[in-house]
Amino acid sequence: MVAGAGIAQDSTDLGTIELETSRRGIQTDTAASTTVVTDEEIEARQASTLVELLDTTPNVSLVNGSSPQGAAVSIRGLGTYAGTYGTDGKVAVIVDGVSSGAEEIYRNGSMLSLEPELFREVTVTRGPGESFGYASGAMGGTIEAETKDASDFLEGGDAFALRQKIGSESNGEGWLSSTILAFAPDEKFDALVFYGKRSVGDRTDGDGNTLDASGFDAPSALVKLNYHVNDASTLTFGYSYNEIPQSDVPYDVYNPDWSDVLVDRYTKDTTAYLAYRFNPVDNALVNLEARLTYKYEDMELSSDTVSSNLYNTHHSTETRGLRLENEALFATGIVNHTLTTGVEVKERRRASTISTGTYQGDNDSSAPGGTDESYAVYLADRMEIGQRLTLTPQIRFEKQTLTSDNNNDSQTCYGPTYCVTTPAIEDGTSWESEAWTGALSGRYAFSNDLAVFGSVAYNENLPILDDLRNEDNIEQSEKGVTQEVGLSFDRMDAFAGGDTLRFKLTAFQTRIWDGTTYSGIEKVDLSGVEFEASYAHPAFYADFNAAMTRGTINSTDDNFNYAPADTAQLTLGKRLFDDQLDLSFEAKHAWGNDRTSGTSGAVAPSDDWTTYGVAAAYTPNRGALEGFEFRASVENLTDEAYRPYLTDASSYATGRNLKLSIAKTF
Repeated sequence: MVAGAGIAQDSTDLGTIELETSRRGIQTDTAASTTVVTDEEIEARQASTLVELLDTTPNVSLVNGSSPQGAAVSIRGLGTYAGTYGTDGKVAVIVDGVSSGAEEIYRNGSMLSLEPELFREVTVTRGPGESFGYASGAMGGTIEAETKDASDFLEGGDAFALRQKIGSESNGEGWLSSTILAFAPDEKFDALVFYGKRSVGDRTDGDGNTLDASGFDAPSALVKLNYHVNDASTLTFGYSYNEIPQSDVPYDVYNPDWSDVLVDRYTKDTTAYLAYRFNPVDNALVNLEARLTYKYEDMELSSDTVSSNLYNTHHSTETRGLRLENEALFATGIVNHTLTTGVEVKERRRASTISTGTYQGDNDSSAPGGTDESYAVYLADRMEIGQRLTLTPQIRFEKQTLTSDNNNDSQTCYGPTYCVTTPAIEDGTSWESEAWTGALSGRYAFSNDLAVFGSVAYNENLPILDDLRNEDNIEQSEKGVTQEVGLSFDRMDAFAGGDTLRFKLTAFQTRIWDGTTYSGIEKVDLSGVEFEASYAHPAFYADFNAAMTRGTINSTDDNFNYAPADTAQLTLGKRLFDDQLDLSFEAKHAWGNDRTSGTSGAVAPSDDWTTYGVAAAYTPNRGALEGFEFRASVENLTDEAYRPYLTDASSYATGRNLKLSIAKTF
C-alpha cells in the first residue's frame, strides 16, 4: 500500500490529449485497400443516393450515380457492365451482413436503390481484400454498409430521443424529410424506428439541359431492435425498406434515348435479418454470431403502348440465408491469433415473369428464372507475430447448384421491331459448380510510423442465374489472381504539436481469364496505383486521393473499355469555435479517357473535367441551439457541363446544386 501510494504521488496527470482529425482517416493498420465513410462524412456529404457516398473513393466509378434507379458501382473497372447491366458479380454489396444486388436486368441495373440516410458507416474495400467471408468472386471489391442504431442517438443514459431532419436541393427542386425515434426503456432493450421520404424532380446539367427521367420519389423505413439477454448474449432484429415508384419514364435508365418506349417502373427493396450474438467475457475463444437473413429485390415494368416482353416484365430476386461465424482469440508462442471461421447456407430465387402477350406467366428469356442454392465455409487467421509482422491467410470453399424454373420458349424484343425467340430451358435442369478460393496478406511495420504490406488472392466468380441463357457461361467460372503491394505512413506530431499525417500507397495487378461477362473478352489484365493521404493540424485539415488504372484484353494491347478514368481529389477544411463550425472546400479532377474502342454509350471517349464544391456545417454544442445541425453545401460550384467516363454519352452529370438541411435531436 505504501509503495502504491508513493507511485501515485510521483505520477503526473497529463490530462486529455486530443488528436486532430481530418474528414476521412486513412486505414494504415491493414494490408487491405480499405476506405471507411463514417457517419460524420455521410452527414457532411448530404448525398442523394447511396452510391453518391462512394464517388470520393479512389478507383470507384459510379453508373447513374445521381439517380437511385439503375445505380451501380465499378471498382477498378469491375463490378458493372456500364450502360447495359448493373452487376457482373465481381463486386459484393453487403447491407447489414445481407448480400444485395439483383441479377442482371437489361438496361435497368441491379436495383441498388437504397436511401443514404439509413446508414451509419460504409466501408469500401478495393480488390479481393478481406471479402472471402462473403463471396468467392469479389475480385473487384466489397462494399459493406451498416444501418443506424439506437445507440447512435441515445447519450448519457437517455431513455428516449427523437431526431427530425428536413432538407432541400435546388437542382430538381428536391426535398428530404427523415424522422428517427430511438428509445431504451431499460438496459436490456433498445429500439430505433426510421421513416424518410426523398423527392427530386428532373435535374439539369451544367448547360441547363434537362436530364430526362432523373427525378424520383423514394420513401424508406428502418426498424432496429436489440435485446441484451445477459452480459454475453444479444438478439438483434433489423428491417429496412426502400421503394421508387415511377410513371411514364423511358425504359432505359442509362440512356433514355435508346428507345422511345415509356414504361411504369416500380422498384422495391426489402432487407431483414435476425442475429444472435454470444460473446462471454471469460472465454476469448468464443465470439459467435448466428444471422438469419432475407432479401427481396423487386422491379415491375409495364407499358401501355408496347406489348413486348422487355417492357412488360416483373423482375424479382428473393434471397434467404443463414450465416454462423465465430471469432477466437488465442496465442501460440509469440504468435497472437484472431481466427474467424464461418459457414453460410443460401438460396437465391429469381423470376422475371412476363405480364402480357403469348408468353404471359413465363420468364423472359433475357432474364431467365430459377434457383441458386449454395453453401460455403471460410476461414481467416490474422496472425500477429511479435510486434511488427502480421500475416493473414484466408480460404473459402463454395458450392452451388443452379436450377432452371419456368423458362419456356419465349420471345425477347430489343426494341419495338427487333425480337428473338429463345428455345426452352427445361424446368429442373441443374448445373453444379464449386470453387476453392483464398488469399494471403502480410504487413510489416518498420517502426510505429512506417509499414509495408502486400497480398496475393485467387478468386472464382461462379456462374449466375442470368447465365442460364448461355450454354458456355453456365459451364465455367471466371477466374482471377490479384497481387497488391504498398506502403503506409502514420505519424502524430509530424510537423507541429497535435497534428496527424497519414498516407497509403497501393499498387495492384489483376489478371482474369475464362471470362464470361463481356462479349468477346476471355482475358482481362488490369494494373494501377491508388494513393490516399490525410493531414490534420490545429489550424486546418486536408484529404487527398488519386488513382490510375490501365487495362487490356485477350493478351493483346487492345484496351479494356471498362477501366476507369484517372482521377484526383482534394478536400481542405477548417473547424472553428470548438469544432462547432466546419468549413470545407473540395475539388475533383478527372483526366480525359480515350483508352477505349467504344464510340458511343458509356464507353465513348470522355473529356477531362474539374468540379468544385463548398460546404459548411454548424453544430452548436451549447446555448439555445444545442442539438441542432445546420448544413449547407454547393456541388459543382462552377456549373460545369461534363460527362464522367462509364456514364452514357447522352447523360451529362448534374449541374450546380445547392443543398440545405436542418436537423434537431430532442
